[in-house]
Amino acid sequence: MKMTALEKKFVNRRKKAERNITKIREQLEGVDLQNMTRALEIGCATGLASAFLAKQYRMEVYGTDFDPAEIEIARQMNKENDQLHFQIEDAARLSFADNSFDLIVSQNVFHHIPNWPQAVREIARVLKPGGYLLWLDLVFPRIIVQLFTPLVKNYGVYSQADIQTVFADNGFKMIRAERKVHGLFSRCQFLLKKS
Repeated sequence: MKMTALEKKFVNRRKKAERNITKIREQLEGVDLQNMTRALEIGCATGLASAFLAKQYRMEVYGTDFDPAEIEIARQMNKENDQLHFQIEDAARLSFADNSFDLIVSQNVFHHIPNWPQAVREIARVLKPGGYLLWLDLVFPRIIVQLFTPLVKNYGVYSQADIQTVFADNGFKMIRAERKVHGLFSRCQFLLKKS
């Protein structure tokens, strides 16, 4: 789903990208990165987190976004090279081969994906066995999910239990979970490993 101009203004802030990079760094502490060579970022926006992964961990990184305008911004802000690539992708229909990546990062993207269970299946397909998924996004109370799912066709609406169940059903094991409540919704951050 393409974002509104207001949403783009919010997600394309440098401070937000810096916070996301801090969260990536924290979540990857203690993870053996020695044999990880390829990473995928779903919903890369400005591409700063993808560029960080390529530079900091010396991985070949693909920053992807559904919105062509976001990919252009990422390309303008970050020089593509042998380690850093940006391309338009639909998270529910990824063009990559099975078992292509050692690490996948998705931060604040799933609530923009109407068919988020299909995106989980695609992530499971392109992530290598033993690979890691870093996932951060909003989750909603069960009553909000029940009320809004029939009304909201362009957004993903799910509870923490919903998303965890779909991850588990697709072969992911929870390594680390953090949840912060913000009024009607919570922000969850998971580190998952594919079986």
